[in-house]
Amino acid sequence: MLKMKLFPALSPVRFLKDFFNTFQLKEHTLSLVLIGSTLLFIVLCWVAIYLVDVVNIGGLSSVRGLWWHLFRNRGPVEWVQWIFLAYISLSAAAFFGMYRERGGCRREEIFWILVAIAFILMLIEDAGDPRHLLAEHAGVLLGMNRTLAEGIVFFLIVLPLLYAVLAHWREAFAVAQVRLYFVAGGTLYALAAVASLFREERGFYPLIGDRLSHSFTGGSIPGFFLMDFVIEESIELMAASFIAAGIIIYWKKIR
Repeated sequence: MLKMKLFPALSPVRFLKDFFNTFQLKEHTLSLVLIGSTLLFIVLCWVAIYLVDVVNIGGLSSVRGLWWHLFRNRGPVEWVQWIFLAYISLSAAAFFGMYRERGGCRREEIFWILVAIAFILMLIEDAGDPRHLLAEHAGVLLGMNRTLAEGIVFFLIVLPLLYAVLAHWREAFAVAQVRLYFVAGGTLYALAAVASLFREERGFYPLIGDRLSHSFTGGSIPGFFLMDFVIEESIELMAASFIAAGIIIYWKKIR
């Protein structure tokens, strides 16, 4: 009976409709505050970059630029994302344990342990960028195209998550109150991953980045890094915040 209440049958029409029908502000307050705080943090970073690197207020501009210090690999913006990724992976592992204790929830167990594995791999990738090293070796040893090599690494990282969602999508979205958060987070992560994968194809990042940089920063930020650091990391952080926000509500529901 407990399982039937937690995981009702789903239909495409009801997928998002149920989210809004069950929406109660009090229940979503903490999640919305988390997302709003993350967005505010990103906006403040952007404003600080504009004031320092573009306006050069108080003569604070430097050769590296504030944009580099804030959005570089293993910089402040990534640190916040690591917290979210760790929270998501640990929570998913806890959900696996909770369902295992209940018994009779085999599909839920499989789904959440795969989510835990995927987000741990994402955390490792985000912190250490092993795909760059692997792509380098693949190019030297196998003569493989860099984009193809990185694509294979990306695929292996998200494979547990892809299988979890495709094979157990009902378990992923059974709790109506978390659907929009998970869909939004997954969509943003997919957007960032695809853009990052093809960043060097036909000058993709430099071409778009240079135009944006000249239009909004007067060329203060190199186009490639505007895309690769500032924009890409902002999208990834927002993606992580949406999924973490959904996890918060999921905790309330399955308890």
